[in-house]
Amino acid sequence: KRGLRIDFILASQALSSRVDSAWIDREERKGKGASDHAPVVIEIS
Repeated sequence: KRGLRIDFILASQALSSRVDSAWIDREERKGKGASDHAPVVIEIS
């Protein structure tokens, strides 16, 4: 498997206005037997 599959998060407009930060967790892919997906992380308030 080649490449990086970036997962995504869907949110309503009301929820999206509460997002404080968002990033792609690339460290998750560095482990042995890791998935080809890179999780997206958000912090909301």
